[in-house]
Amino acid sequence: MDNIALQKVNIRNLDPNLENVLIVGIIIAKQRPKKFLDTKVSAETYRAVWNFTLRDSVQDYINVTYWSSSEVVFQTNDKFNSGDVVEVINPKILVRKINDYGEQFRPMVTSPFYLSLTEQSAIIKHYGDVTHYLRLLRFPTKPIAGFLPLRDIHNSGAAIKGTYVDILAIVRGLGPNRTVTTKNNENLQVRTIELFDHTSPSLKVDIWEPDVISRSNSWKPRYTALFLTDLCIHWSNFERSFMARVTGRTVVTENPEGTNTIQEVMSIKQVQDKINYLQGNDNMSGTKQFTALIFAFVSSLDLDGLSKTLLIKCGHCKMPMKGSNCENAECPTVFEGMVVESDMNFDIRIMLTDHTGTLTRCRFGSQAAEQALNCTPREFSNMSDDDKCKLKWKYLMERCAVRIAVLFIGKQLPIITVLCISLADTFEVARRLPVY
Repeated sequence: MDNIALQKVNIRNLDPNLENVLIVGIIIAKQRPKKFLDTKVSAETYRAVWNFTLRDSVQDYINVTYWSSSEVVFQTNDKFNSGDVVEVINPKILVRKINDYGEQFRPMVTSPFYLSLTEQSAIIKHYGDVTHYLRLLRFPTKPIAGFLPLRDIHNSGAAIKGTYVDILAIVRGLGPNRTVTTKNNENLQVRTIELFDHTSPSLKVDIWEPDVISRSNSWKPRYTALFLTDLCIHWSNFERSFMARVTGRTVVTENPEGTNTIQEVMSIKQVQDKINYLQGNDNMSGTKQFTALIFAFVSSLDLDGLSKTLLIKCGHCKMPMKGSNCENAECPTVFEGMVVESDMNFDIRIMLTDHTGTLTRCRFGSQAAEQALNCTPREFSNMSDDDKCKLKWKYLMERCAVRIAVLFIGKQLPIITVLCISLADTFEVARRLPVY
């Protein structure tokens, strides 16, 4: 292979007629290799297949399948993990068949092709500048606004069982690694993590993929945000609640920057007009939602007054607390005097105003509030009113660039969530602010 003249090609420019290509990209997901008996030869010979997903730009990512002897495949799998920048050499470029059985077990990708690696191919570490590629780990592979709130998972009933959903949530806790013996007498590792968002205190997720388990070692409870695509929802009789499972289709994006990709600028009147249109259109299928970037003044942000700013729940049963006492009479913290640290999340309402109108009672999402205020809910709770006042005036009556998500749930009024807020650049406002 050293004597072959290779041509470097980006994922976007792939073509099945190309040969001897070299593709540089970062692994954003990988699956555990699968071993099987080769029935094409008389001797007892095992082969294996390994799937991973490669990305070389924000818009372009492709699935890769590596076929070879079980020894070679497992050795190669052990060398590379998500986050590694690699060179894929001399792959076959094949057209994806959307209805192909195997497609349902691999992540959603943007390329119409997939790469097949054989004994004539190779994958090696890339030793050039990797700065551009490492940035790609922070960008989701699906629109981030399409996530399903955890509350909807718990409240959907039997209809959600077996479906695949996207979730944007914060790590609440990390369980220990456990070894489980399968029916085939294979020992597999599994780890259960717990997530929360602004709608629900808990969803447990089982992780069976070794690569994701390894990545989870660096996640920090109450700090790491995750965007997880294509989690499979199932009912757990043991937990008596719905749970989720990481599958071969799942891509995990840590602390995603998806909100920064929201670039459709709208005035507040345009946002309200779109809300009115979606509310009145009962024939639309699927979830009604949209995102927008608005340049608006923060006209109300009561951090140091009487408005509610924190959602405080019992650290044991997750029910609301009144003062320092849990309101659940059956909670052990009440009748056993158990001492458990309470859960705190930001629960702030904010008003946004521009020359066309005002959006009232927008939710300042907990993650966005932590980033904007540069403090945790517990740190905020210990601040003096003077310190809270200083935080408030950082944004109050200032023109800001605000990225919002508008989500309709059933017949209820839409939920308007602030995903990201920052002081606006004057020149950008002058250039992009809608007239009406």
